[in-house]
Amino acid sequence: MFMEKKLQDIVEQLTGMDDIFFHKLAESKDFCEELIQVVLENKNFKIAEYAAQESIRNIKGRSVVLDLKCVSEDGKIINVEVQKENRDDHQKRVRYNAANIDTTESEKGIRFEELKDIYIIYISKFDLFGKGKTIYHINRVIEETQDIVENGMHEIYVNTKIDDGTEIAEYMKLLKSSAVPDNPKFPKICEAIKNIKEGLEDDNMCDLVQEYAKEYAKEYAKEYADEEKVKLMVKCYMNGALAANIAAEMVDMEEEQFLEYVERYREDFNHF
Repeated sequence: MFMEKKLQDIVEQLTGMDDIFFHKLAESKDFCEELIQVVLENKNFKIAEYAAQESIRNIKGRSVVLDLKCVSEDGKIINVEVQKENRDDHQKRVRYNAANIDTTESEKGIRFEELKDIYIIYISKFDLFGKGKTIYHINRVIEETQDIVENGMHEIYVNTKIDDGTEIAEYMKLLKSSAVPDNPKFPKICEAIKNIKEGLEDDNMCDLVQEYAKEYAKEYAKEYADEEKVKLMVKCYMNGALAANIAAEMVDMEEEQFLEYVERYREDFNHF
């Protein structure tokens, strides 16, 4: 019973900005459709295909895993990415994703006019451009005339940090919150979050927490010195998110040695 409560506590802290939780949300077609409808301000947008964590293999360069890839009923491709950390060149990441999508979606000998329109929706916890807006649309502009010219590539940057009073900002509040939301304007995200947080069976909840802990470790452990890595794994173990043998493996220790560290730090982390 104690372990079940610990697992539930961890699930309750997750938000739509956590990769693992977002991927779980993206298993719902209704969630994906509503998210894109809100960002594109198009209530008539409909999804024909969708997939979370779609991998694009690149044998000559870096492969990519798309957080969410959708194809609309009229053939447009939408890639949604969620980003918590501001540690990279995000615009170049968008460029690279689009290039890989173009490559995989085009057949040999295709005419360029047949390339599908691509929409990259990049959702971050930070205001990438620092202009105090929740959403930014990036256009190609002729410098000399200021005319907008289209090539089928659409970049849209959204953030959960700024609340500028728009509908998209209201939606982003739900995505970044750990609470089970209740907003009749956005029923699909509310339903998806509720179904996950209140409807997970014990085994599925444990799997979700373990995935989160592993992802968390991969993301953040590299920033810490060796001792801090051990502390991080001890926290995951004491939260019930990782088994001792898995946590030990992540810090290149034998399980017995890792459990000695658990005892060493137990008093420091007894509030977890």
